[in-house]
Amino acid sequence: MKTYKIKHIFTKIAILFLLILLNNSCYGQQADEELAAQFMGNKEYSKAADMYEKLLNKNSRSMYFYDNLLKCYILQNDYNSANKLTKKQSKREPSNYYFKVDQAYVSKLQGDLQKSKQQFQELVQTITPNENSIYELAKAFEKRNEKEFSIETYNKGRKILKSETLFANELGSLYGELKETNKMIEEFLNVLVNDPTFITEIQGYLQNTLESATDFELLKQALVKKSKQYPERTSFSEMLIWMHVQRNEYNLALIYAKSIDKKGKEDGRRLIELGFLASANEKYDDAIFIFQQVEALGKEKSYYSLARNSSLDALSKKVLSNNYTQENLLMLQKSYLEVLEEFGRIPSTANTLKNLANLQAFYLNDYENAIKNYEELITMARIDRHLQAQCKLELGDFYVLKGEVWDAMLLYGQVDKDFLEEPLGQEAKFRNARLSYYLGEFEWAKAQLDILKTATTQLIANNALELSLLIQDNTVDSILEPLQIFALADLNYFQKNDVVALQKLDSINLLFPKHRLSDDILFKKAEIYYRKKDYSVAANFFQRVVDEHGTDILGDNALYKLARINQYDLKNSETAKKLYEKFIDTYPGSFYLTDCRKQFRLLRGDLIN
Repeated sequence: MKTYKIKHIFTKIAILFLLILLNNSCYGQQADEELAAQFMGNKEYSKAADMYEKLLNKNSRSMYFYDNLLKCYILQNDYNSANKLTKKQSKREPSNYYFKVDQAYVSKLQGDLQKSKQQFQELVQTITPNENSIYELAKAFEKRNEKEFSIETYNKGRKILKSETLFANELGSLYGELKETNKMIEEFLNVLVNDPTFITEIQGYLQNTLESATDFELLKQALVKKSKQYPERTSFSEMLIWMHVQRNEYNLALIYAKSIDKKGKEDGRRLIELGFLASANEKYDDAIFIFQQVEALGKEKSYYSLARNSSLDALSKKVLSNNYTQENLLMLQKSYLEVLEEFGRIPSTANTLKNLANLQAFYLNDYENAIKNYEELITMARIDRHLQAQCKLELGDFYVLKGEVWDAMLLYGQVDKDFLEEPLGQEAKFRNARLSYYLGEFEWAKAQLDILKTATTQLIANNALELSLLIQDNTVDSILEPLQIFALADLNYFQKNDVVALQKLDSINLLFPKHRLSDDILFKKAEIYYRKKDYSVAANFFQRVVDEHGTDILGDNALYKLARINQYDLKNSETAKKLYEKFIDTYPGSFYLTDCRKQFRLLRGDLIN
């Protein structure tokens, strides 16, 4: 028994000793790796090469050590050592194409272009009918930026393996890098021949790659050809819908959507989705027409009600986004009431009822009916809780409009509590903080806004940051009166008391000349005149913000809005294009950058409006 215990103790000691040795070995290698990387970073390539030689001898299969050692030799123009290394590694792993390609790569770096080309071509000729080895050789070429040989490898592999669509994704990417758009498109469509489930990925790649109207025309021709070649598949018709949506050609997209919808017996579902896209892209006439196509399928169809309500929603957005008249508003209200009479005031028409309440509250000044409709929605049984919360937020805004701020705070607080850490809750918290700012409670407002700087919704985070900085920059001393006046002007702007708002803004300039609020005052005046549809005056104020305060926080906002006014209100397309181009160069990290790029491409003629 004692002998067994002694042996057991010695075994434990031996294992512990072995672990210590292994740990020391690992630590020693890690230290060598760090030292080698340090030498590389300091451009001490000779010392780095010594370290990587040592590390590669210990781990001959490490591509990381090999690549860095080869790089050290090349950077020292030590091609003799580089050649020896590639040949040595190739002997160790004769089936590894990376080392074979690197032998030719070193020849090319030495200036022997004929020899390297011959070596590359010989490698292509040696491929066997093995998909993995073909892929590895092509990737080895690609690693050394030999894209043409990589393409040649894939194409030869196709012939050997007798498949016209194999390696389509890889070839598509390579042709894209070489700007061979026609071939790139063909290969990415071949990906869909192999597997239609990749349609979203292909759309994303093409969206980032295709630039001109010519590119889209090439895509259209290729898609029509594929549709005829594979008539039983819907993926190419879906791609045609996507392509026409990218170019805002909803009338053409509708043709293919109808075809797919009819073939799949979808009763209008595909058209509904297209209508939503048109509405989201502010193509309201197209959206209305598409929804009406679904309505025409018959009242008994499952999507009739959704189409009817969605058509009205698009009409509302169209009316309210243009130079509407009182007659337009009353006609819109009549349309809402007709739909509600047809379907009833039920959860499925709740969004329509909400839009009616919004119209009455913020446009028709019909306070009594607006409150009645909002309260009906808030207490409606089985209503979607998110829609109910949105109604509370709108009703809260309405109370701010009327000056009943405590009722507004109560509603905002309810939504904040019910949707903690969700976008709706964060929106409610922002509105409550903004209301406190209106009332001059700057410290509490800023504390809430600072919480929202990391909000999940970028727009909320951006708005919270801007308002927080406004408070911070203007409460650095004990003189709070300028910010208090500005906040009241902001509140009056929200309440559509534009005359009072302008008076208060002008009073700041009179009482506190050249105050740090100057850019905010100019920006707010621009917003007021824009709402008054005095676009030239609004543009002048935005221009002053850009010229005088372009590096401040409102610089990108002002330039973006100035470009939009020129594009859509003043119809100065060339001016707008130059402004968008300036924005892209000046504000690469702005929230508005994506839309500016889109609008610039639209004005340049790459997209159709």
